[in-house]
Amino acid sequence: MAVLMLIDTNVVVSFLIDSEKTAEAKLLLGKTEEPVVALNIVEEIIYVGLSLIYGVSGFKLKEKILKNGISKEANEFFNTLESFLSDYGIEIIPTPNDLKELLRIIRKYRLLPNDALIAATCKHNGIRKIATFDSDFDRVDFLEVITPD
Repeated sequence: MAVLMLIDTNVVVSFLIDSEKTAEAKLLLGKTEEPVVALNIVEEIIYVGLSLIYGVSGFKLKEKILKNGISKEANEFFNTLESFLSDYGIEIIPTPNDLKELLRIIRKYRLLPNDALIAATCKHNGIRKIATFDSDFDRVDFLEVITPD
C-alpha cells in the first residue's frame, strides 16, 4: 500500500515557477507515491503565484486584479496548476474543522496558522510524510520531512 505524502506550497510553486529550488522540487515530486495537497495549500499556491506574476501582494494585489482583471499570465498559471495536479495525480484533500486541534498544534509546535493547519490536516488524514522546504515542520514530531537528497 502506498504511503500518502503531503506536498507543501513551496515545492509546488518551485516546480511551476522556475527558481533556484526547481530542480529540488522535481526530485521531491519524484519521491512521491501518493501525493496530496490540502485545499489551503492550493489557495496559497494560487496566492503566491499571483503575487509573483503581478509583482505585488496583499491589498496591492487585490487592487491590481480589481483594476486590470486576471491577466493572460495568471490564466496560464491557473491552467498549468490544473495540469500539474492532474498529471501527477495529486488529490486535493479537505482541511479538518477542529479549532481546538489547530490551536493545540500552533501552541505545541510554534507554527504560524497556515502551517499548523497543514500539520493538522496531515494528522487528521493519517499522513506522516511531507515534502517541503520549510524547516518549521522539522519541529512536528508526527511528520517526517522528505528532502530531495
